[in-house]
This record gives sequence, structure tokens and C-alpha cells, in this order.
Amino acid sequence: MHLLATYRALLRAYWERALVYRAVFVVSVMGAMFPLALMAIWIGMAQDGPIAGLDAGNFAGYYLAAILVRRLTGVSTVQEIENMVRTGSLSGYLLKPLGVIHHIMARTLMERILMVAILLTPVAVGVLAAPGRQFNVQWGNLALFAMACAIGFLFEFYAQFAIGGLSFWLVQIYGINAVFVFVKSFLGGYIVPLALMPAPLEQMLRWLPFQSGVALPVEILTGLAPPDQIIFGLAISAVWTALAAAFAWLVWRQGLQSYSAVGA
Repeated sequence: MHLLATYRALLRAYWERALVYRAVFVVSVMGAMFPLALMAIWIGMAQDGPIAGLDAGNFAGYYLAAILVRRLTGVSTVQEIENMVRTGSLSGYLLKPLGVIHHIMARTLMERILMVAILLTPVAVGVLAAPGRQFNVQWGNLALFAMACAIGFLFEFYAQFAIGGLSFWLVQIYGINAVFVFVKSFLGGYIVPLALMPAPLEQMLRWLPFQSGVALPVEILTGLAPPDQIIFGLAISAVWTALAAAFAWLVWRQGLQSYSAVGA
């Protein structure tokens, strides 16, 4: 109960901070419109007929969902963590009752809520303007969608936390993070739907964790994923998330030992 009360105070504090810096979020939301360009390209190509079973309406729904999902599951904490380690400001967090991971988690959650609140209206307008039914909003499907988003968020959070932890040993970790972001975007369904990949490559990608960030939640929300694929995707994503959490814990355990050894 004490932990829940502390988290409630943390979330309230970081929500107020998010509101103070809402101009930054407006810029971030504008950057989230990148899928609209991809949507226009694929819709144009689909005018002559479906591509891999996806017609123009499917592409519209997919990329509109991708805009929303990316704001729900996307995490960007590497720069903040690297700055904490490099400047020594991490030391202050080590003296607090809750570890730095809880502060970063609370801030990230509040940022996600604010971004989604800003994006919800334009995405809803796009869905209503597009022909056909774009989203499956039945309660059971929405529950699966929420579960997929939660798993995708946790995987990206722990992956980013682990990459950020490498700054205990490396001076610059932006290159590593840039590679991770590119691979995640391209192989996770943000740039190209996995259904458009060659069949052997698609099957391999279904075993990797990157689908958890965009492809799986989007396919659930748009009704493109059959039930067996949903179950498998949730299971494999949960396993990868547990592995990412374990790796992040190991990196930070070793990193904090090294950090404390030099007088932090």
C-alpha cells in the first residue's frame, strides 16, 4: 500500500511536469504523423487491387492505428539515462526510497497518456473519414489490444533501460540506440506491415520481439490478426519482455557497482 501511495504521488508529479512541457509534446505529435505519408503511398499502390490481401481501406486503418499505438508503446529514455550517468545526477536518485527506474517509469507513463489524449481526436476523425470499418472495437478485442500494448510498452521500456545502462561503460550510446530504433521500426511493422514481407521472413519476425511495439497491437485493433496469431504473438512477446527485464536488471546491477566504485 505504501508503494501504491508513493506511485500515485509520482504519477501526479510527472503529469504536472508533462503539462508544463506540453509544447514539446505538440512537436512530438507532429513527428508522429510520419505514417500518414506511408499510408498515402500504399493506398495509391492499392488502387489497382489488394496487395498481399490488403486493400486501400486496410492500409488506411493500419497506419492510423500505427500512429496511436506508437505513442502508446514507444519509449525514449536512453538520452535521459546517459545524461544522468555522465553528469552524476544519478547519485541523487540512489538516495531516494524508490529507485531511478520507478521515476523514469512514472514520467514515461504520464507522457504516453498526454500524447494519446492529443492524438485520439485526429485519429478518430481519420477512421471515420476512411471507407469501411477500420477498427474492431468489440470489448474482447479491445482487451487483447490493451494487453498487447502493455506488453509492447514494457518490452521497449526495459530494452531502453538496458541500452541506457550501457552508459556506465560506454561514453556514447546513441549509435547503439539508433540501430535499435531502426531495426525495431523496420522489422516491427511501423514502416512496412509484416504481411507484406516475404513469407519466410514474416514467419521469422513473428518469433522476434519487435512486433510487440507496433505490428501485433495494430493487427489486433484492425482485426487483421487471426486468433491463433494473437495468442502466439502475445505469448512470444511476453517471453521477450521477461528476458529484456532480466537483462536490464543485470546491466544495472553491474553498472551501479562500477558507478559506486568511483565515488558516486
